[in-house]
Amino acid sequence: MTVSGSRPRIRMQQFGYLLALLATAMSGGRAFEGGAGLAAQAAGFSLVAGAVLWRMWATLFVAGRKDVELVRDGPYAACRHPLYFGSVVAAAGIGLTTRSLTLALTLPLLIGAVSVVAARREERALASAHGDAWRRYRLATPAFWPAWRGARLPDSVTLPPAIYRKAFLDAASFLALWLLVLVTETLRAGGAWHGALRLP
Repeated sequence: MTVSGSRPRIRMQQFGYLLALLATAMSGGRAFEGGAGLAAQAAGFSLVAGAVLWRMWATLFVAGRKDVELVRDGPYAACRHPLYFGSVVAAAGIGLTTRSLTLALTLPLLIGAVSVVAARREERALASAHGDAWRRYRLATPAFWPAWRGARLPDSVTLPPAIYRKAFLDAASFLALWLLVLVTETLRAGGAWHGALRLP
């Protein structure tokens, strides 16, 4: 749930993904080869697709409401930071798509660390803005890993069209990154160029 400025977090995430793309292009010696490589890339796509749908759902619940109320329904009833959870899952999927065990482990850890720092800053702002309501919500709801017990869905959510546009652009950016990583890894593995270093 975004309360404070998110520009530094977004820039850090973009930097992490750029590093992953460069590492994919400039390295060889993959841990996942042959059938294992195809399985890793299929699992990567599944994680990215699931994360995209999850983030779209969370965006539709919180966008337009985050500055005026404490959102506690939909995905926000399952965890306090569903958008960040989706980002970490997407990072794991993109890491697997590279077929590198190193990137599959490092990328979600990097994005997770950035998300934890951002979440702590946001939670301080939420505690200041919502007081006891925030503290009760915090005690009842996990931070990142969703827990569906008692998850609430409202009867309806009213959203301006611009929110849909934002949600779809967000989804498109993750899918475009996944496709770019897949194409880069496929070209490198096919011999279009040789990796300068080994990154299993």
